[in-house]
Amino acid sequence: MVAGPRSVAPPRWAPPRWALRAAQGAVALLPLFLLHARALAEVAVATADLVFLWQMAATRSWRWLRAPEVLPGLLFWAWQLICSLPGHAAGGMPAFIQALASIRWFLLIPALSRVVLAEEAVQTWFMRMLTVAVLYIGGNVWLQQFTGFDLWEFRRWADGSLTGPFYEPRASAPLVRMLFPVLLPWVARARLAGATVLLLLTVVTMVLIGQRMPVLLLLLGLATTALLLPRLRKLALGFLVLVPLLVLGTVLFSPQAHHRLVTLFANTMLHFPDSPYGSLYLRALAMAQNHPWLGWGFDGFRHACADPQNFRAFPELGQHLVAGGGAGICNIHPHNIYFEALTNAGLPGLVFFAAAVLAWMLVTGRGLWRGATTPEQTLRAGVLVAILVHFWPIASSSSAFDVYTSGIGYMMAGFGVALARAAPAARGA
Repeated sequence: MVAGPRSVAPPRWAPPRWALRAAQGAVALLPLFLLHARALAEVAVATADLVFLWQMAATRSWRWLRAPEVLPGLLFWAWQLICSLPGHAAGGMPAFIQALASIRWFLLIPALSRVVLAEEAVQTWFMRMLTVAVLYIGGNVWLQQFTGFDLWEFRRWADGSLTGPFYEPRASAPLVRMLFPVLLPWVARARLAGATVLLLLTVVTMVLIGQRMPVLLLLLGLATTALLLPRLRKLALGFLVLVPLLVLGTVLFSPQAHHRLVTLFANTMLHFPDSPYGSLYLRALAMAQNHPWLGWGFDGFRHACADPQNFRAFPELGQHLVAGGGAGICNIHPHNIYFEALTNAGLPGLVFFAAAVLAWMLVTGRGLWRGATTPEQTLRAGVLVAILVHFWPIASSSSAFDVYTSGIGYMMAGFGVALARAAPAARGA
């Protein structure tokens, strides 16, 4: 008589089933929390991280620390922590505490990919909530377009921007970061007419909202879609031509959007070194020249931008502002995540952060470079586009550690790695 397979008992100190389910439920709702509920989003991230660490400690499994999608992020965190030590950091002890807490975002990637989103059923629920979030933003944008106000009774912004379900103009930032994993599987399954309608509705929504950088990121996403999805290549390339025409056409049906998307954008680019964004970037460069190796610690830009030692103009780069604009140009962050990594943690920090982003993309994109054809590959391609859109280096952005916007980027990175680990090739099929 041959004995059957012996069941393996879970480790004695493994997290109970209810703890894992709590983390999975919280993460499934994370796309919605990231829109309105910052505190609940932080609780969801912390729950996922703690359950993951609990599971790893119980199984005495630490090989994940050397994984390519984990190690660079942890190296960045450790170096930034050193750069934020009191006595060096411009922000003192509060900066050190914030640097310490920032590990939650770099732990989120292995937490989602190895434990919380490892099950296909949980991935399905997560995608449903992601779809709800996209429809919620888009639906409120169109409601505001037709009625003048959204479900929360928020009206258009003073400059005519459609704010969607938010008080201020920030609808397109989360929308363009969540859009492609939801959109591409639907477009890939639809017939040509249906796919065209879906893409047209998407691009018109983004153009009507009237925010410049998200429209440019939409173009980046469409270009990447053409590269990754052979079946949608002609359609995506067609919309790459259509979007600029729609933007120019706003002069006829949305003059306020035309002013923001065309007039203001052209003026900014013609005088970029002296523009608000250019001034911030050049101030970050001056700060990096003063502290190239250790940076200024966490939130260094906020605390040291107005330090006179960083007042420098760059006439060789076309800047004409006296002393680089002085303290008057300062903001809480440099509006670019890589300049933020540079000012926080110097050149080593910039290298570690860029390596972490590259690793998340390479792992998520494993097997996609020859063209995504299966439904699993199409979804993963959409997530890869979302990661690229968020971490694109030549884009204005919120803080690298902002919950509402950058939280979406880290969430997508974790989801992408989870999908890659669950892919048939990764399972040895």
